[in-house]
Amino acid sequence: MISRSTRFLGGFFVLIAVACGDSSSAPPAANLEPDEVLADSLIGAWLEAAGGMDAWNDISSARYTIMTVWFDSAGEIRRMRPRRVEYRKVDGTEQTRIERPEAEGLYVQTFTGSEMWATLNDHPLEPGVRAFDESEYVGRDVVYWFGLPYKLFDPGVHRKASAMDETGYEVRVTFENDVGLGSGDRWFYYFHDDDPFPEEVHYISEGRGEESRARTRWHGYETIGDFVYVVGRTWFNLSLNPTKELRVDDVQLNPSLSDSLFTAPSY
Repeated sequence: MISRSTRFLGGFFVLIAVACGDSSSAPPAANLEPDEVLADSLIGAWLEAAGGMDAWNDISSARYTIMTVWFDSAGEIRRMRPRRVEYRKVDGTEQTRIERPEAEGLYVQTFTGSEMWATLNDHPLEPGVRAFDESEYVGRDVVYWFGLPYKLFDPGVHRKASAMDETGYEVRVTFENDVGLGSGDRWFYYFHDDDPFPEEVHYISEGRGEESRARTRWHGYETIGDFVYVVGRTWFNLSLNPTKELRVDDVQLNPSLSDSLFTAPSY
């Protein structure tokens, strides 16, 4: 019988070409360690099942809602918060605008790749205010969750994998300095059986210990054209009780987005 890892490794070169758009941009296999080859084959299989890199490259803009749901200790919904995201690519730069209703009013957070600003009820917020200071972070964050697995082949992302048992694998992802805002974050993707999609994803935020490992389980996938995105991700505590969930909904691909949406307001 051919093992799962053998099947993955046998298709490695094809999968890397799919992931990177062309084989000339892929890391030379001769320069990769075996754990890197295995990681790239696993993520490459996931990416291929999600439509291939062309599915992501064909997206020039998007609108979608990310609903955050918090649960109490009994597993009942305690609070829900929608964020409406408008996203576009301009000359290779990713830009985001997020509208987030809160009790005090409507926040807008915008990040253009080089500038950021935020407003509350159309009034500008200053540096030092949390909503302003987090504009870049949340702008990158909402694209990362929406853009997986395509974002895992970005420059500066390191991938290694190992077999956990006969049917499961752990892929460990780390980042070079200055890649995003969490260069020290560590991610763990768990693949089981012959399913190309991960069943669980854990992560440790930069500067936190192992006791702060966040555990998520992914459920539900939707497809628009060739593009596949994850509908729900549920966080669990150490007792495996749900604490939070992210739900992606109302997805529109390549809508027309006005430049004014990403232009700083003048007062």
